[in-house]
Amino acid sequence: MGGLPTVMRPLFRGSVFLLVVVLSACSQAPGVLATATPQLRLPTLTTEPSQAVSLEATDSPTPEIVPPTPSATIPTVEPTATLTETTIPLPSLIAPTPDETALPLPTAGSDAIQILTPGPLSKVVSPIQLRIYVIPGYDHKATIELYGEDGRLLVREIVFLPYGATWSYYYLEIPFEVGAAGELGRLTISTEDQYGRTVASNSVHLLLMSDGNEEINPPGNLKERCALNFPTAGSVATGGRLTVAGSMRPFNALPTVLELITQDKAVISTRLVTVNPAPDDSYVPFSTDIPYSVSVATPALLVVTEQDDRISGQMYLFSQEVLLKP
Repeated sequence: MGGLPTVMRPLFRGSVFLLVVVLSACSQAPGVLATATPQLRLPTLTTEPSQAVSLEATDSPTPEIVPPTPSATIPTVEPTATLTETTIPLPSLIAPTPDETALPLPTAGSDAIQILTPGPLSKVVSPIQLRIYVIPGYDHKATIELYGEDGRLLVREIVFLPYGATWSYYYLEIPFEVGAAGELGRLTISTEDQYGRTVASNSVHLLLMSDGNEEINPPGNLKERCALNFPTAGSVATGGRLTVAGSMRPFNALPTVLELITQDKAVISTRLVTVNPAPDDSYVPFSTDIPYSVSVATPALLVVTEQDDRISGQMYLFSQEVLLKP
C-alpha cells in the first residue's frame, strides 16, 4: 500500500474490513446452508438405495424366474409323448381277454383266415364284433369287407396285423347301416402278396339287422377248405401242363375256378372244376390238368377260387406258388 495516497489509506482499510464482515455473515446464512447440505449428504443417500436394491435382486429371481421354467416345460413334453403313442397303426389290435381264452387255437391244417365269431348266419346288429385268426399277407396287412345282399360294399377296412410267421389274432368292431329291418350280408377277409395278388380269402354270411337281439352262431369247421396233394409249395411244372389234385369242402355247387397268375397279375390259364359239397361238409376229392404256355421259366400263383351263390362276389380263395417251365 505504499503507492496509495495518504488520504485513501483509511478508506481501503474500511473496505477490507467490510468485505470480511460480509463474507462471515454469508457463511452463516440459512440459504447457503440449505444448498450445501445435500452435497454433504450425497454419500449417505447413494449408499442406502444401493443396499436396498442389492437385497431385492437377491430374493426376486428365486420365485419369479426359476419355478416357471419347469412348469412350462413339463406340460409341453408329456402330451407330445402321449400323442406319439396313440398314432401307432394298431388301434384295434388287442390280445385275447380272459373271456376269450376258450376260442379255438389254430392247428396244422387250419384255414389261413379263420372267422371265429360271428359264425355262419349269425344275427348281428351294429357294430359287428369280429374275432379272427389270420396269416398276415404282405406288409402284415389284411382287408375286411362287408357287402349287402345286393352286392353293394358297406364297409372296407385295411388292418395291420402283428408281426409273426403264423396266425395273428385280431379283434375289430365293424359299424354298419341297413335300410330295411334286416338283410343278408357277406363278411369277407382277404390278404395279398407283394405283387398285389390275393393269396387267401374267406367269408361268412350274416343276417344284418337294424336293431333287435343278436344271435351269434359258432364258427363250425375251421380247417382249410382246399387241401392240395399236388402241387406242393415250390413245385415245378414242365411240358405245358400242371396237374392239380386234392380235395375240397366247397360252400356251394358253383364251379370251382383254377387259375395260373404271373407276378404282373396276368392270367395265363383258367380251368373250371365241378366239386359238389357233401351233406356233412366233408372233403370231396378232385383232380384236373391245367394247360399253360410259357417261353421261359415263370413263377406263377395257382389260385383256387369259389364264388358266392347268394351275393355277387368271391366267397373263398386258396393259393399255391409254383414254377412253370416250357
